[in-house]
Amino acid sequence: MTFLIKEIIEKLENLVPLSLQEKWDNSGYQLKLADEPVNGVLISLELTPEAVLSAVKSKCNLIITHHPFFFHPIKSIDINSRDATIINTLLNNKICVYSMHTNFDSSIYSMSRFIAQKINLKSLVSINPFKKKLYKLSVFVPKGYVPIVREALFKYADPVIGNYKDCSFETKGRGSFKPVGKADPFIGEPEKTSFVDESKLEVIIEENKLGKTIEEIKKVHPYEEAAYDIYPLFDYGSLDIAGLGVIGEFIGKEKNITLQNVIIKLKNAINADYINYTGKLKRIIKKAAIISGSGFSYINEVINKGADVFISSECSYHNAIKAYNNNLCLIDIPHFDSEKSFNLILKEILGRYFDIKIITNNIDFNPILNYKGDSI
Repeated sequence: MTFLIKEIIEKLENLVPLSLQEKWDNSGYQLKLADEPVNGVLISLELTPEAVLSAVKSKCNLIITHHPFFFHPIKSIDINSRDATIINTLLNNKICVYSMHTNFDSSIYSMSRFIAQKINLKSLVSINPFKKKLYKLSVFVPKGYVPIVREALFKYADPVIGNYKDCSFETKGRGSFKPVGKADPFIGEPEKTSFVDESKLEVIIEENKLGKTIEEIKKVHPYEEAAYDIYPLFDYGSLDIAGLGVIGEFIGKEKNITLQNVIIKLKNAINADYINYTGKLKRIIKKAAIISGSGFSYINEVINKGADVFISSECSYHNAIKAYNNNLCLIDIPHFDSEKSFNLILKEILGRYFDIKIITNNIDFNPILNYKGDSI
């Protein structure tokens, strides 16, 4: 079966919505060729010349990266630069590029959760839970068309309240309208007011699903002008399993694990080049927090949640002092090692839904080297 690039991306955005990304981020299409059939997908942490060359050689016309290629606004392009060479190669070979950055970091598939599972942390919750903005969508439907419109609402709005799916409410009433001008009414006659028995279907919907849902409603609604209302809700819904980072507990056989053993377990789990730490190695660790990438700016949230250790990357001296003053241990791992599992995670996700060629960029590497005293 042949899939279009946009079908792959639509599925990914369903699983990992762009609405999860931070305001400063630029996840999404970097180079858009959405209507092309997919020949193959290459997954890479970065959009490097090596990744692009690998995609060309393997005839993959979709590259999905973690870090966005276009992160800051472009003011000029030097045609002799490395970036220009990458762009030219992509354009000449019709390769689409899509990035999943902080939205992936805040999803249930994040590298933070991957690491947490590798070191056997349990009872995981988000350090910074994602708050989703909710709306009430009301659609007015004539008699006989309620089932087809409701089906579209359930499919695209995906209304959920707590642990209950397909939540809706229906009320019956009478609608009125007078077709004027060039109107081509489904019911009634031009220039005459009609009164019609209708149902009002109501669902709770997330902001990122509004556009697609309304688009699909219009396709199945019998009226020339589908009538609907959108009400922003005062309260915001929270999604416990989505959000940046995770915090969990060591329980069972590992309830008395020491900081030293957490470090050893972590180093083996991610095959880290090095690990820095603060705190006493013999301290018992009951609760651990993890944010893949550069996450130590969330140290206050971690302190407030009562963690014994915070695992992340790129620790500053001042954060180390703050941790010491608040009886919090820190484990600082290389940024690359904290995120390199992105390739394998995304390959597994895509493999569940699409029978297509999926390869990972095996040339991804840590640009920061660790000097171990070897002779030059």
